[in-house]
Amino acid sequence: MPHAFADADGHRAVVHSRGDAARPVPERLHESTGFTAYTRTRTRIGAPTG
Repeated sequence: MPHAFADADGHRAVVHSRGDAARPVPERLHESTGFTAYTRTRTRIGAPTG
């Protein structure tokens, strides 16, 4: 997929896959097709402290 994207003059693609410990397969799939980690979103649930 990244090669076809580049052949079509694509320069950047952002994929938001769930790749946390409970669901590692999406992250492995995207890495196997050439995507690399850019950033990670961390969702926090609970009452604020301080």
